[in-house]
Amino acid sequence: MAEEYYTLPEAPVYNAEEIRKIQDSDPVRASTIVNPVVERLIENTHAVKLQADDNTAAIGRALGVAEDADDKAERALRAAQQAAQDAAGARLSADQAMVAADAALEAITKLANTIDAIPSQNGSLTYTGSAQTPSWNSFNPDALEIGGDTSGINAGTYTATFTPKENYTWGDGTNDARSVTWTIGRAAIAAAPVQSGSLTYTGQAQTPSWSNYNTAQLTISGTTSATEAGSHSAMFTPTANYQWSDGSTAARSISWTIGRAVITGTPAQSGSLTYTGSTQTPSWSNYDSAQLTIGGTASATNAGTYSASFTPTANYQWSDGKTAAKSVNWTIGKAAGSLSLNKTSMTLNGSTKSSTIAVTRAGDGAVSATSSNTSVATVSVSGTTVTVTGKAYGTVTITVRVAAGTNHTAPADKTCSVTVNVFNTNISSNSWAAIKAASDAGEGANFWSVGDTKPIVINGKVGNFTFSNLTINPFILGFNHNSAKEGTKRIHWLIGKISGKMVGLCDDRYNSNSTNSGYFQMNTSNTNAGGWKDSYMRKTLLGNSNTPTSPLANSLMAALPSDLRAVMKAVTKYTDNVGNATGHTAGNVTSTSDYLFLLSNYEVQGNDGYANSYEKNSQAQYDYFKAGNSKVAYKHSTTGTAVWWWLRSPYYYGNTTFCNVYTDGTYYTSTAYYSAGLLPGFTV
Repeated sequence: MAEEYYTLPEAPVYNAEEIRKIQDSDPVRASTIVNPVVERLIENTHAVKLQADDNTAAIGRALGVAEDADDKAERALRAAQQAAQDAAGARLSADQAMVAADAALEAITKLANTIDAIPSQNGSLTYTGSAQTPSWNSFNPDALEIGGDTSGINAGTYTATFTPKENYTWGDGTNDARSVTWTIGRAAIAAAPVQSGSLTYTGQAQTPSWSNYNTAQLTISGTTSATEAGSHSAMFTPTANYQWSDGSTAARSISWTIGRAVITGTPAQSGSLTYTGSTQTPSWSNYDSAQLTIGGTASATNAGTYSASFTPTANYQWSDGKTAAKSVNWTIGKAAGSLSLNKTSMTLNGSTKSSTIAVTRAGDGAVSATSSNTSVATVSVSGTTVTVTGKAYGTVTITVRVAAGTNHTAPADKTCSVTVNVFNTNISSNSWAAIKAASDAGEGANFWSVGDTKPIVINGKVGNFTFSNLTINPFILGFNHNSAKEGTKRIHWLIGKISGKMVGLCDDRYNSNSTNSGYFQMNTSNTNAGGWKDSYMRKTLLGNSNTPTSPLANSLMAALPSDLRAVMKAVTKYTDNVGNATGHTAGNVTSTSDYLFLLSNYEVQGNDGYANSYEKNSQAQYDYFKAGNSKVAYKHSTTGTAVWWWLRSPYYYGNTTFCNVYTDGTYYTSTAYYSAGLLPGFTV
């Protein structure tokens, strides 16, 4: 059977014109098309050459077979002849394939060395004053030589040349030099010139200063200087390398001005005029007849306000740039008024609650008066008489005024200081400061009575117990009680009452004993040695180791309101300050100075009870209990529960006990380390 020989496939097809179009518009895409085609043609050419060699070898083998078969049968001879014919045909095909391959290689080489696009300027250049070189689109320095204008300085159009190198041609097959223009654009002027600063008329020629004016960028013409006030016009034209920001280059007209001279200030009345009954003309500051003309009312006789007018002359203006006439007021003033009072101070009290002030004034101005605190004193006026009436304790200032009259000014106000020692008969309506003032004046008993109450709020920790905003009513025990011994000008109080019941302040351990401090006990140890003077109750729990203005922490004194502490007075109290079962001994009774104190047995009961009998020689029963008021006290927190409460008197015959008031109001004793009710006293 005859051997099969290679048949050359159809020649590869490519369209050079289409490839060039792609190269012009998209070189990157073109490379992705041409390169594979070239690679494929090369591969096919190599394959053709290999197959031709195989075909030639096959031909040789066929000829050998034919020669060896010469002696074979006729059929074999015919076969050999046919094989020889086939071999000849195969050789012819191989030769044709070689020719086609050479033609393909020539076409590929020609395509690869074709320049498909003429370079062009990439981006834009703007004048900088320095040499600049453009960037180029489609410029391959391996394929093209560049010449001509390759750099420039000034704005304008330049021409560069591009010539294909050896073995390279343009797309049309030529290799002549091609000219390409490129440009440097004019630089933009940032802004048109404007007048810098201002010019004011001087009578001399003046030239404006300009902002945004650079002689390298612009030339100036038109009206560049002038003498007269007004508006003028200069012309500005861009130089060769510059243009306006909108791209135009035509001359622009720019206005500039010489302004009117400014009048430094509006005229004003100089000095003052006072009514005399004669015609008067004001003097004027800032008035120059060369700059201004005057009109309106320029003179007058009566006191009052008048208006003159001032108008700038032709070369002047006001500071606000206006030239219209301005009205300026001037005055003839009233004659000075006067005021005097026959009193500058006064004191009002319960017997003299009102007093008058006589007012002397010039002219016919109305007299008025005011009180700085009408709750302390009120004031009324009749003609030139001022009446002051005291209302409550305190100090006020009465201010007397005289209004301006027809021809006189209002004089300066005058004052009168008033002290009012008048107190509200409802003691709760008076401040603690007022109550102290009444006490200091010895007038407390003239306004209030024994048993009267005034509420306070106890707030804070006392020992181990905390009072949280407890409202309680101290009440008056007596006025100037036992003053020969205890001090004069004192109102004695007791803490206190709630809902009309006398109450004792109780802690959580009421009616229990403890050796620990912080409880409502006379002493932490079960003793009365040292009596009231040395007791834990006096020095620590009530706080007499310190003063009301600097109270001991966690003491009852510290828990009292500050306005009460501010007026509390020390009181001298006499008590058995020895105790310790020393009996009825006169020498045991000594004094202490206290701000807060417990009552003695005699001050409550009016008898010795279990106290040293010599205590009563220096004591007195309080008027409140002398009047027969109940001695029974109740818990401050449970006003339905009666409690026993401590007295400061030690038991004369015991060394562990102090006197107390029992739950039924009778006198009794209890050991010192028990916690009981407290009814402390104080004086104001």
